[in-house]
Amino acid sequence: MTPCSLGGRGRACGVIVGAALVAIAAAGITGCATPRGVLFPPLDQPRVWPSPPDPARITLLGVISSSDDLAAARSGFEAVKVAFRGPRPPIRFTGPHALAIRGRDLVAVADGAGGAVHLIDLGERTHRIVTGWQGSSSAEQRGSLHSEEERFGAPVGVAWVGDRLFVTDAERHEVIELDDTGRFKGRFGRDALTRPVGIAYVPQRDQLYVVDGGAHCIKVFDPSGSIVKTLGRRGTAPGAFNYPSHIAVWHCSVAVANERLVVADSGNFRIQLLDLDGICLKTIGQKGDGAGDFALPKGVAFDREGNVYVVDAQFENVQVFDPQGRLLLAIGEEGREPGQFWLPAGVAIDQVDRIWVADSGNRRLQVFEQVSKRQNVETSKRRNRKTRTSS
Repeated sequence: MTPCSLGGRGRACGVIVGAALVAIAAAGITGCATPRGVLFPPLDQPRVWPSPPDPARITLLGVISSSDDLAAARSGFEAVKVAFRGPRPPIRFTGPHALAIRGRDLVAVADGAGGAVHLIDLGERTHRIVTGWQGSSSAEQRGSLHSEEERFGAPVGVAWVGDRLFVTDAERHEVIELDDTGRFKGRFGRDALTRPVGIAYVPQRDQLYVVDGGAHCIKVFDPSGSIVKTLGRRGTAPGAFNYPSHIAVWHCSVAVANERLVVADSGNFRIQLLDLDGICLKTIGQKGDGAGDFALPKGVAFDREGNVYVVDAQFENVQVFDPQGRLLLAIGEEGREPGQFWLPAGVAIDQVDRIWVADSGNRRLQVFEQVSKRQNVETSKRRNRKTRTSS
């Protein structure tokens, strides 16, 4: 019989043990907290494009595969919970397809294969996943208060309009509206859309341009969900489409007349630059395996200079063209390593020209940035010093 099993002495032992646990927890709360980590730590092997000796234009900044990669701070209390309950499983991507970025920090990801939308706040280092919402059942429509959960089918496009997020769902044939916390706000388009895929917001006109891949056209809505007009039809002529997929808008700060759209005309193996009324300004690319050709163009984006970034899901790269359609460089290759792609899909560029790619087959986001002239000079100096040292 142990001392702790004896009446009063046992109660005293329990008090001591309880106090010890409280002391341990208090020590954990104050001493086990971990500070916020570096979001994109320096890579062991930097990746740049084009390869040396050409001056680098693009460099790999980092990879986000799950909520763990956000390197969020952890309080001492959270550390104690982990010690007693074990770590919470991280939120992971299944098949990220498209991205939209609000400001510098809030990233929305349409995960078509996972039937979910991810909301990532880089400032707060939080990762939230939305798979469904409370919707109206037939009973509710008859006056009952009953409601049932509805779920995303195949969310494949996202676009921010202020603090509102619009999500295209190719399986549900509609556009879902969420707020910036992921709460359901509304829906539209089921009676007008065949297979909505890409989506972009044009602030100049306060309109949403939705690519209807099944109808081979672009349908324009106001943010309330009323259809305004339809652009294009099926065909191979400029301004016509064959299974278009992604869309982006260039917000030019110099002249409103220069605002334009870029559309991945996937079935025609090209991209098209359009004005806001759907008039084709230029086509870029053709079917082939040479530089500047396409096999399956998907994600498209503009940087601030009007350069066009095009993801090719079969070439496993991102090709970059200047505003005149001349090829500047290609980023990436097939593979699983950082800087390589496996069935990439969407691309988006944030306010500081970081390039975000939905690396769908690798279940991750890859983030790139433009290399400044200063960085190139510093890299050249380091290379020259290394050469002199080795000689």
